[in-house]
Amino acid sequence: MTDLSDLRDRVEALLTDASNAEWSTGELDNALRLAMAELSTVLPVRAVTTKDAVDDTWEYDLSAVSGLANVVEVWYPYLSTSDTYKQPHPVRFRMLTDAVLLLECDESPDDTYDLRIFYDKVQTLADLDSAASTSVDGAEKAALVLGAAGYAAIAKSRDVTNEVTIGAEVPARLEKWGNARLSEFRERIVGLAAVANAGEDSRIGWGAIDEWDEGG
Repeated sequence: MTDLSDLRDRVEALLTDASNAEWSTGELDNALRLAMAELSTVLPVRAVTTKDAVDDTWEYDLSAVSGLANVVEVWYPYLSTSDTYKQPHPVRFRMLTDAVLLLECDESPDDTYDLRIFYDKVQTLADLDSAASTSVDGAEKAALVLGAAGYAAIAKSRDVTNEVTIGAEVPARLEKWGNARLSEFRERIVGLAAVANAGEDSRIGWGAIDEWDEGG
């Protein structure tokens, strides 16, 4: 069973709709997308990559960096082979667009060196929107079940509002139930983020994930 189908089943169980009589798999997948987007904002994946510096060039296109959500820190000059130039040394930068980084260093960039870029990456669930792998762990999956169920219930409450074959109280009950699940979801992911970030200095945290380098 894939991670996507497992989470679908768990959401269906929470909604008591194992046969998909009320929610289609497409509706559940959309609810999972919404929950994944919220999770990625609060608890993104930390990642690091390097990019070749170019002589006298301050602007760098990061559109090829998969899953880039937010650049957190940049080291320049950086060389993985040098004890001096692989030490933490953040440089000022800003993003001109979502994918164009501007170095704000005083010295002219030199192609002898690299840029080391620390960034937040969106969370992924294998097979959802063609994702090849799953980044969420067990605790995050449990939270996602709550979030997806909440989003699905709220969406359904709006769909059935004008149906004459159901009681007028049904949409309100669905919306209330959905909002309660979303509140639980948000409390959980905020708690998970607090644990993940507790006591961390950004440069120490980044130094511990060298094995995640993706290359430039």
